[in-house]
Amino acid sequence: MSLYRYLWPLALFASLIPTPNIAETALPPILVSATRSEQSGIPIPTSITIITREEIHKYRSRNLGDLLRFRGGVQIDDPSGNGQNTTLDMRGFGPSAGSNTLILVDGRRLNNSSDSASPDLNSIDLRNIERIEIVQGSAGTLFGNQAVGGMINLISRQPDRFQIQANMEAGDYDGYRLHARVSDRLSDRLAYRFTAHKGENHNFRDNSATDRQGLGLRTDYSFKRGALFFEYQYLDDFQELAGSLFPEELALDRRQSVTAYAGDFSQTRSHIGRLGLSQDLSRHWSLEGELTYRDNARDFQTSFRTFPGSEASQDRQVWSLNPRLIGAYPLSTGELSITAGADFERIDYALQTVFGPQALDQQILAVYAQLVLPVGPGVSITSGIRHAKIHNRIRSEEPDVHLDDQLTVGSLGLSYHPTSDWRLFLRADQNYRFATVDEHTNVVYGQPVGIENQTGTSYEAGLEWRQTIAEAKLAIYRLDLQDEISFDTGGFVNTNLQRTRRQGLTLEGRTSLSPRLNLGGSFSYTDPKITAGPYQGKRIPLVSARTARLSADWDLSPHWSVLGEWIYASQRVLGGDFDNRFPTLDHYTLLNTAVRFELAPWSFNLKVHNLLDQHYASSGSVGFDENFTARDAYFPAAERHFWLSLAVGFE
Repeated sequence: MSLYRYLWPLALFASLIPTPNIAETALPPILVSATRSEQSGIPIPTSITIITREEIHKYRSRNLGDLLRFRGGVQIDDPSGNGQNTTLDMRGFGPSAGSNTLILVDGRRLNNSSDSASPDLNSIDLRNIERIEIVQGSAGTLFGNQAVGGMINLISRQPDRFQIQANMEAGDYDGYRLHARVSDRLSDRLAYRFTAHKGENHNFRDNSATDRQGLGLRTDYSFKRGALFFEYQYLDDFQELAGSLFPEELALDRRQSVTAYAGDFSQTRSHIGRLGLSQDLSRHWSLEGELTYRDNARDFQTSFRTFPGSEASQDRQVWSLNPRLIGAYPLSTGELSITAGADFERIDYALQTVFGPQALDQQILAVYAQLVLPVGPGVSITSGIRHAKIHNRIRSEEPDVHLDDQLTVGSLGLSYHPTSDWRLFLRADQNYRFATVDEHTNVVYGQPVGIENQTGTSYEAGLEWRQTIAEAKLAIYRLDLQDEISFDTGGFVNTNLQRTRRQGLTLEGRTSLSPRLNLGGSFSYTDPKITAGPYQGKRIPLVSARTARLSADWDLSPHWSVLGEWIYASQRVLGGDFDNRFPTLDHYTLLNTAVRFELAPWSFNLKVHNLLDQHYASSGSVGFDENFTARDAYFPAAERHFWLSLAVGFE
């Protein structure tokens, strides 16, 4: 796959750019960790949506999926209908979105390289998040494996002063959550934060109760030319699994869970530890890096309509090391930025079910470099390269199977500020995804071992206009993939789709009609198609062609405010329906609203989800009944429900 033969339009575009007189007033700087360091004002040539701490506080969403729904081109797949097992999808991947949208917390990967389980979004506590960066489009050169459709990075709040906060929340379906946080800066050098939470919910469907609890600790230590941090997190997440419903069951009682799924559950206990360092080496160079350990131990039972499930276990131990050098040199045309580093990941994975064991030793090593070069007033070029190697030793086969691969990808982009209010960008970025152990093998149906790794190239162009009281952005893209990894439910095998293509656009904007009234909105169009092979011309399942979101936030007084949110998603092809022959998931429109009251140290929030009480299915797939007949099956979403929170904090 040659990138540079496709990039002549960038050179032509650059040659036609005039040299403008840039005003001294510049856009407010944004800290963009898409450069893998918090550098201010880096002209990354892609569309980046920032959700600030203030917005997170205003929306008081119960989980990340609710907060990000249809922002920055993000679609949500929620098979449980209550925020559990939610998958974030960028650029239209549907069933495989969990392996093609990279989720990071402070640069730590939540995605699983060993197996195709979706990232654990339940481990994210939005109260501890300072901001969220949605990087639209491929980030394969800088972040590597699985950064295909886009990247979402959550930046934690660092403890900076003494605070005590307690949250008490309650809602429909006997739901409650308790949360406590204590933080302090003991000196100019040492700070800490301790958190604890506990929550239960019976949820709106039978056999769908959840019980979650956890602890977290973070310490920060600053010294003359750098800083250290250590964090630890423990999570215990239990949830019952209600399963899907066939149309006649859905019509009879959308809250039921059929007998076949009685007793299905999942319980995961996780330990996460992380040690990080930042060190200034000289006037222009600094060193950053993190060492991370993650241990997930899961017990579960999942059943089929044709036969009951039995208890099984899944264990995952992950070590990762991510050192990088950051360079910054002032030039007459701007600041030259250099990022060079390595990503190492070591995974031990084991799955034990009634069908047999599945075990993997995996190592992934990658080195990369990115250069941001200012070539004129308001003009910069970004280029990068990454080389990655993977080693898989599958221990569930006799003898052990070794599956190794390596590849190199590159990127090239241009960012142009004709004035202080406008930015234009153009970019091409190669990406890849290594197949996981459950894609290389299939213990249930005895699939032959081995599948091709996925590669592709993303092309993006866009413009942004930004002022103090308003901003707007438009991004147009095309994503071409070879050997996209998917699962064929008709043949019960993992497969490579020969060629696929995604193209579309995202449009976002906001404005302040007054100091007290803010409006925002977004619209996305996605056209995901299979362009070669037996399913040529068919749509990718579980992707809405059109999504839209409108929001209004109105401060009625210094203490009272109201928020309204309207969201829309067009119909979708059922999961697994690559022939596009089954009924589609219907479109849906939702209205959410919230009322807030704040009077220090107290805060009160009432949020009503699905105010119009729409009955819709949040997800669905092709399933099989007791007679092994293919049927359309659905996961109904929650009806109208409310969530009440009361918080008190002292400083």
